[in-house]
Amino acid sequence: MTVRVTRIGLWLVATALIALVAVWMLLPVFVSSEFVRTALERELADITGQEIRVEGRVDVDLFPAPIARLYDVHVPSDPAGGGDAPGDFLIVDSVEVSIPVAGLMARDLEFSQFKLVRPTMRVRVDDHGRVDFAAIGGRLGREIERVRRETEPAQNTENNAEIPARSSPYARFGTVAVDNGIVEFIGPDSENPERITAVNGIVAWPRLDERLTASLEGIWRGTAFTLRTEVDNAVRFFARQIVGVRQSFSSDMMNYAFDGKLGVGSAPFAEGKVTLAMPSPRQALNWLGVGIRTGNAVGSIDLSGTLRGDAKKIRFEDLNVKLQGNAGTGVLELAFMEEGRPSVTATLDFAEIDIIGYLAALTGLPRTRDALSDPISKDVLGQLDVDLRLSAGNATAAGLRLTNVATVTQIRKGGANFELPDATAYGGRVQAHFKLMPEQGTLKGALGVSLSDVDGAAAADALQLTGLFPRGMTTGRLDIHAPMVQWSDLFKRANGSLALHVAGGKLDGVTYKTFGDGSESRTFFRLKDSSQAGEAFDKLDIKSLVQDGVIIIEEGTIGYSGGTVQLNGVIPYGTASIALTTIAEQSGETENRKPSIQHFIGGSWDNPYATPVLLPPEQP
Repeated sequence: MTVRVTRIGLWLVATALIALVAVWMLLPVFVSSEFVRTALERELADITGQEIRVEGRVDVDLFPAPIARLYDVHVPSDPAGGGDAPGDFLIVDSVEVSIPVAGLMARDLEFSQFKLVRPTMRVRVDDHGRVDFAAIGGRLGREIERVRRETEPAQNTENNAEIPARSSPYARFGTVAVDNGIVEFIGPDSENPERITAVNGIVAWPRLDERLTASLEGIWRGTAFTLRTEVDNAVRFFARQIVGVRQSFSSDMMNYAFDGKLGVGSAPFAEGKVTLAMPSPRQALNWLGVGIRTGNAVGSIDLSGTLRGDAKKIRFEDLNVKLQGNAGTGVLELAFMEEGRPSVTATLDFAEIDIIGYLAALTGLPRTRDALSDPISKDVLGQLDVDLRLSAGNATAAGLRLTNVATVTQIRKGGANFELPDATAYGGRVQAHFKLMPEQGTLKGALGVSLSDVDGAAAADALQLTGLFPRGMTTGRLDIHAPMVQWSDLFKRANGSLALHVAGGKLDGVTYKTFGDGSESRTFFRLKDSSQAGEAFDKLDIKSLVQDGVIIIEEGTIGYSGGTVQLNGVIPYGTASIALTTIAEQSGETENRKPSIQHFIGGSWDNPYATPVLLPPEQP
């Protein structure tokens, strides 16, 4: 019994082998290059809706698996598309197609596995950069148009309700592999089309009413990228309906990911989770060609949150943002104004922020003293409308450390307004505002700073200020304005006022005896070389005007325990020089009270000199 079963099994295996060999031997009877060529041309024509031209040879390899290769394949553009597009929509050096054995035997070929070697695709886009996929015709176009007719009248973009569409029995497609391809996007008036080169990857779309997955690599504007996409019911997406989409894009310029619902119809819609990272926003915006540039180089930006957008605005909620390594949270909204200028509105809370850094990005404000001579760019101020409200536990500004900061930055119609309504700094309170406003074709700048009980010594050390800078508990206000072409004009051409009150402080190298002793005859001496350490004064009060960049001290008083020193003179800010007159008067009403002594202080701010002023003797 066992031998008989074994013999039957061997005969069955032998019969199967003989049948298989017979099939392979008979395949050439069923296969000819002309038969495959005709079937492929018919299949591709049905997919694209255009007559296919195979201008090269056709090779058919049966072993190890049946494969056909068509060389120099051309798919013409749809003549109904109009415009000046090139004659061929697609040119492929060679197309490799897997041949189903069952189809060969039945003399009815259907293809689902394609490989395009060195294809060049020319895609027409409209003024908004959109592609009308239905316009390509063929199986794909017919299916898109059918879904659009069935669903578009009832599509509700408010509640994103999916409108059912019947499945087509002819909605098969397949898998397409691309090897070293080129894609050109040709607009209505584009003489130099956008090109994506070195395209490699796979697009899998078994049926037109099923999910499309794509994994592609390429080079755009000199930068390599990787794109991965999943589109649920992709034919609905191409019919401009709202469907589920998952997408990721990575390159040296930026990384992006989206997971949610997306529609690109006449009423565009997006909702889902999004992440975005740009190592250099300035380079990324220039690479994208969006027509927006930052005022100065900006460090890295990372965003993640929930996105909801339509044709008029994009809103990021539950936003986590990291700007130059500083983490924050909040809400951001990007709106598209009718005049074409985008508007950005945001409320963000940071643990720490660089105030000068983000002002530099928005307005072009220089970040270093050497760059103050740079011209102000009106283009940067006029490209966006901004309403940005930031709060931070800690902040820096030109070396100063601030806490409990709240700021408002507004940019509109070519002007900028920055407000610091409240902050804590070095034991006191700080308020400030900075404005750039267009006025009769020029820009007018204004700066205001208010201090209350600020430790002047700590602030001076943070700003690395030396020379005759009062160090004590400081309260004061600065208000200046100037016509501006360069950033330095705000100080060199400034007009306004300065008031200062310092309690319990000192000036390095200066005591009352420096100007009020009179016992030591010194005709010329530098305050920096004075053997006297700074003597604490009771108070210092200064009231001054600012005219054309020069501080004019109208009233100045330094009160020491031994007497009072009156100050008046000028401090030309632009040259960092000083020209002051001091009058020292001894306190008290004693008979031995010395006469007033007058000095002149000149030279540079950080290394001034002093010399007594010789007065004529009093007349008897």
